[in-house]
Amino acid sequence: MRTSLSSFCFCPVSESKLKKKPSKGKAKSSLPQHLCRRFSLDEIRVTTNNFDSHLVIGKGGCAVVYKGFFDDGASVFAVKYLQLGSSRHTILEDFRNEVQLLCQLRHQHIVSLIGFCDEEDKMITVYNYMSQGTLFDHLHGTGHHDPLPWKQRLEMCIGVACGLHYLHAEAKRAVIHRDIKTKNILLDDQMVSKIADFTLSKIGPFSLSNAPIRIELPPLDEIELQTSRTRLFGTFGYVAPELFMDTTLVTEKSDVYSFGVVLLEVLCGRKVLMFDAGDHNHRHLISWVNEHLKNGTIYQMTDPYLEGKIAPGCLQKFLDIALSCVHVGEHKRPALGEVEVALELALELQNKADSEVKRLNPHGEAMYEEIVFSASAFSFSDYQTDVLWPHGSSRVEDTFSWTSEDMLSDIEELCS
Repeated sequence: MRTSLSSFCFCPVSESKLKKKPSKGKAKSSLPQHLCRRFSLDEIRVTTNNFDSHLVIGKGGCAVVYKGFFDDGASVFAVKYLQLGSSRHTILEDFRNEVQLLCQLRHQHIVSLIGFCDEEDKMITVYNYMSQGTLFDHLHGTGHHDPLPWKQRLEMCIGVACGLHYLHAEAKRAVIHRDIKTKNILLDDQMVSKIADFTLSKIGPFSLSNAPIRIELPPLDEIELQTSRTRLFGTFGYVAPELFMDTTLVTEKSDVYSFGVVLLEVLCGRKVLMFDAGDHNHRHLISWVNEHLKNGTIYQMTDPYLEGKIAPGCLQKFLDIALSCVHVGEHKRPALGEVEVALELALELQNKADSEVKRLNPHGEAMYEEIVFSASAFSFSDYQTDVLWPHGSSRVEDTFSWTSEDMLSDIEELCS
């Protein structure tokens, strides 16, 4: 099973600690060393004790992440070492893409790159160590974390929406992330959410144009179609349905879809792909949510830990925006700015309801009774359950005919 490398990447460090030093025997590089620190290979070896296996904190298909101690142990960083293998060109492209992007992005909800090393053809990136891991860890009990309170989940979602809105509309050039998932949402020591892992991201037009973001990709050959879908599209389970139909075009609405899946994962406390022991197949979270919407059993799909803790008005607003994000029609999905505003309103509704309960019962815990929701409770006018999961079968194996090793690996990872 693969380990998410993004679990170990994170926020900025003061410039005074990272004065640039020339590295020995360094070849010329197209990477932007004027925007972040370029570490020498000697520095990296010292901080990782020559890549000591005892300092490994994560492994992936093409990378190993080490805990690195800088400034005589005063600073702890994560050092991600990409290993070339047989996919040299692809991995080198991903490495350059992430370094060039993160050097130019500055936002409180996006991880900040500390520096990189490309000496002797190494591909190493350095990030600040993030102590609280990933949102996935906290939602699914990885690492023995306590369950997240509802309002804290809301605040984390608002942070991610804010970061995505920055990428789509406020950065100098629009950026489509292309791999939004709970394992790529990191938490700092204050539990502030940050978007990580930009290896698959694409740069679009200047943000000030206000035009829809459309990025054309080179066509794939047959081998790539069968073996590289996950690397090209993102993580199976979070990928927007239109990306399986057209491999040459990506828009910002694919990020919206992925974030909608994240919102449902946050609400339900369930993994995106669920193994059904009855028929030994996998089921997508959206299909499962869809069934509860049809049956009017919304409260049965929420995280049991949240029972009685979500104000009805907040639940309706949150679920409404989550469902609109995962609409099968990309043009029906909202922009991230709209999503951010809706989530802030959901938090406001929760705070208002909590204050009212506290006023009536100063010494008691705010608890809410279940109310009946129907499809008409949601605002998008053409609501019908098949706009969420239009497939005849709820089985993942029936819905998607291709079974590349990337997809099977994603299924194994997401269900484990």
